[in-house]
Amino acid sequence: MPRAGNTTRANRSHMTIIDKAMVVLRQFAGNARTLGVSDLSRTTGMDKASVHRLMKALARHHFVEQDPVTRRYELGLLAVELAGAKLRQMPLAEVAQPHLARLSQDTGETVQMSVLHDLRVLYIAIVESPQPIRVAAGVGAFGPLHCTAAGKVLLAFQPKSVREDVLKRSLRRYTPNTLTDAAKLRRELDQVARDGRAIDDGGFVEHLRVAAAPIRGRSGEVIAAVAVGGPSIRVTRRQLSKFASLVVATAAAISRDVASAA
Repeated sequence: MPRAGNTTRANRSHMTIIDKAMVVLRQFAGNARTLGVSDLSRTTGMDKASVHRLMKALARHHFVEQDPVTRRYELGLLAVELAGAKLRQMPLAEVAQPHLARLSQDTGETVQMSVLHDLRVLYIAIVESPQPIRVAAGVGAFGPLHCTAAGKVLLAFQPKSVREDVLKRSLRRYTPNTLTDAAKLRRELDQVARDGRAIDDGGFVEHLRVAAAPIRGRSGEVIAAVAVGGPSIRVTRRQLSKFASLVVATAAAISRDVASAA
């Protein structure tokens, strides 16, 4: 049997390794999708040999995956699975689920619920359309704020300082329909705040139409967005207008249940 002193030192050493692994994993929470050993060494302050050993261990357990060509790392399936499980267990997701399922059934299209995280859209609940061609985004995935319907809803109701922080950045163009002019986007966000709804007509993914509305907390603050949409071959602009009305009603119903459950 090991002595108590040895056990304590072993535990301390083990915790140090875990702490280092967590520091490394947190680097993937930024905007970079892939990171190399040199990148991680620079941002964490650890030497390359230590980072290399940590990444190999994390890869064995599927927390990260390494591209065999570039040798760069990205988050692995286990990290995504754990994040998805946590998001699905959130009280908001549980309260909203029956409403999301009903909206998907009524429209025949994919329904998503998202929150604002690190100035991005974070999808926390999804009910997929049964159609073979449909919106594709998994729980735990991120999307841009400036050109998704949900993103515009979440951004429109943020304090002016947050809105301006996003607007002063370079707004990436994803499709020919992406609005990248800050002044025009500011006016659109003002309109979204007045209307209580937003649409995306091919601004993020070409030929994809989506409508979104805000979910409010007990105090009336916007805590999430619900969106519904599908490919333009099925979702005409007239249907998109109908979807907008349906998604507003769904968001209001979820908001009422959130207030009741609080």
